[in-house]
Amino acid sequence: MSSKQEQQSSVEIIGRLGRDPELKRTENDVPYTKLFIATTERVKRGDAEHERTEWHNATVWGPKAEEIAGQFKKGDSVVLSGELRINSYDKDGGKNRVTEINVNEVQKNLDRAPDKNESRIVGVVRDDPKGREFGQGKQMTTLSVATKTMVNGREREDWHSVTAWEDKAVAARELKKGDLVQIEGPVKHRSFSGEDGIKRKFSSVECQRFQVLERAQDLAPAPKVRSGRKGKGIEPGM
Repeated sequence: MSSKQEQQSSVEIIGRLGRDPELKRTENDVPYTKLFIATTERVKRGDAEHERTEWHNATVWGPKAEEIAGQFKKGDSVVLSGELRINSYDKDGGKNRVTEINVNEVQKNLDRAPDKNESRIVGVVRDDPKGREFGQGKQMTTLSVATKTMVNGREREDWHSVTAWEDKAVAARELKKGDLVQIEGPVKHRSFSGEDGIKRKFSSVECQRFQVLERAQDLAPAPKVRSGRKGKGIEPGM
């Protein structure tokens, strides 16, 4: 199995548009439309349940963008699928690193299906996981997973931040740099102020399920065997 061939990301979202889609064009006259979508879920804190809303940025390209801009409006419930893209930018002196959706398919939610926020990443762990422990022994592990896709004939690499909690956090600490893994879970977005007081935005996939597809040593290229009279060759089995 080749890690290069297997690396990919996908996401499925059902939510409501937070503003009217606006059609724009690139310098090369390619139409695109930005979507701002809210998904809501019930989360439990102690003995009480609360609603939490995530706001996702998505981009539709080409003729589909023109169709969306003409037919969709703020408040519409939509169903979309696509790929996860990581965009970094500086604003007000702070580094922001957010996940956006490159839309492949989008349509109105005519069946009134409930909100959905599910993503899947198949990629290579970039660094050894980092574990932390909070009050009352609550465990968290963070890691970065790289995926590769072809965009306009060129290879694009995205580094996805992944957060795992509790039992998944403990299990994820067994991962190693270079492992090929599959991560599944919702996309979460956060805003926070650093020690310098600057507000930043940050996105991550909250790991609900993960699987090791191949270990790093299995993905490493085999040593090259030199031949010829110059130098000492590598004999099989060494």
